[in-house]
Amino acid sequence: MLLWSWGANSHGQLGLGTVSEQVDKPTVVNTEFLCANSIKQISCGGGHTLLVDSAEKLFSCGWNSKRQVGENETNEFERIWPLSGITFTNIACGWDFSCGVTNSQLLLVWGSNSNGQLGLPKEHFPEPQKPVRLQVNACAVSMGLRHTAIINSKGDVWVTGCGKHGQLGLGKDILSSDRFQQVPKIGRISHVACGQNHTISWSSEEHALYVWGDNRHGQLLLGAEKFKKIFVPQKIDIDVKRNVKKLLSGWTNALLWLENGELLTWGRNNYGQLGTDEPFVGKIVRVKLPGDRQVKDVALGSEHTICLATDNTLWAWGWNEHANTGTDGGDCVSFPTRVPLDIDTNTVITNIYAGGASNFIITNKDQTKDETNVTTVNNVLEQS
Repeated sequence: MLLWSWGANSHGQLGLGTVSEQVDKPTVVNTEFLCANSIKQISCGGGHTLLVDSAEKLFSCGWNSKRQVGENETNEFERIWPLSGITFTNIACGWDFSCGVTNSQLLLVWGSNSNGQLGLPKEHFPEPQKPVRLQVNACAVSMGLRHTAIINSKGDVWVTGCGKHGQLGLGKDILSSDRFQQVPKIGRISHVACGQNHTISWSSEEHALYVWGDNRHGQLLLGAEKFKKIFVPQKIDIDVKRNVKKLLSGWTNALLWLENGELLTWGRNNYGQLGTDEPFVGKIVRVKLPGDRQVKDVALGSEHTICLATDNTLWAWGWNEHANTGTDGGDCVSFPTRVPLDIDTNTVITNIYAGGASNFIITNKDQTKDETNVTTVNNVLEQS
């Protein structure tokens, strides 16, 4: 297994052992720190990164201004030792705060609590905050710029943090919260994603979106001129009857990856983050990879996208000021563009991750190809 990273590295968030403005192309990360031989999940914040290995041990690197890394600021992945006795099944990063879900579906939070985004009463838990375990049931979690949303085992959504743009969905009278509160008047939710100042969710039972928060760039699929802010959830039927594999959000754009491989995206497009050079606002764009390639996985940063195709090629588009896309496309990459990778034909990309202006991918040797090659060589030798 090899771990690769590229993009912004101003705080050492790429785990490469150095600090730099950017890393232009995918570069191998030293993985001697791992307790296991594989990685389970990576989450990227504004300038920090969390990683869980297959032994469910937690590591971090990068920016630590609010203790969002957990201990000391480091430009290489290091174990978060105060959390060494806990097994994590899920992790998430906000701008300068972090969380982890334990194997008993309890939530641990740490980092900035300036807006109550950790769900901790600010008068008792000033920032920066060391890890605290909440008695909150969390099956899924997403963090934005200053707010957090979780889904519990019942499919309810609970939120905390800044709500001045409506991103809490609790109405015009509740513009902030430092405790998790349940979002009313929504169905059973299967996916949730926090943007910069908005929240989107998907109900698999209803095949419908529920959206709330900032809509100035059409990221809620409502008329931006008429509905700049939405303070209570609005249900939107986008005529999608297929199952959803992923619901993702950047700062001001969103993406649905459907079970048939389709990518639906909408919202702001000032950097080409919708995969087109058209100035779409409040409309759905269907992104297609060149050559009718099919999607194997997709990940969103704040304003860029990386996408893995089933033929083992990697594609990217959107904001590229810090080499986020790993291409030579200038500051904006408006269409899916192939990311050059220095890998051989027997190496496959197995996982991709993005956040802020950074990216990580995992590659492994394809054992089936190796076995095929050995068989072919043996057959040639026998025939000769």
